[in-house]
Amino acid sequence: MEFGEALKQFLLDLQRLFRLNIVDDEITLSQILLISSVPFDGIDMTSMSQQLGVDNSTLTRLVDILVRRDWIEKSKGRHDKRITLLKLTKKGQEIQEKVEERIDLLGDTVYASIPLEDRDEVKEILSTFHWTLSKILLKQE
Repeated sequence: MEFGEALKQFLLDLQRLFRLNIVDDEITLSQILLISSVPFDGIDMTSMSQQLGVDNSTLTRLVDILVRRDWIEKSKGRHDKRITLLKLTKKGQEIQEKVEERIDLLGDTVYASIPLEDRDEVKEILSTFHWTLSKILLKQE
C-alpha cells in the first residue's frame, strides 16, 4: 500500500471510529470537531476555519446551528468589529467535556488494544507524525 493510500485509510478508519463511538443523536462529527476545538477563552472565526480546514461560509453554517442550540456564542471583536469571536456557553462547555470524555475513552480503548511492548513506540511515532503534519500545514498557510 502506498503511503497516500495508507493516509486515506487511516482518515477513513478514524472517522468511522469517531462516528461509532462519539457521535450520537445530539451531535454530528463536524460539530464534535468544532466544539472540541474551541479553546476556553474563545477564538476568532478566521482562525477556527483555518484550524478546521473549512471555508468561512461552511463554518458559519455550522456555528449558527450551535448558536441556536446555545452551545456557542458569537460576538464582535472589541477593537475590530469585523472580527467575529466564538466562545463556548456553559452548555457548550458541558458538551465539550462530554465529547472529550468519549474521545479519551476511545483513545484508552485503542491504546489498550496495542500490544504492551509496542505502546511506547506507537505513541512516539504518532507524536512524530503529528509534528510532521503540523510543519507541513504551517508551510501551506
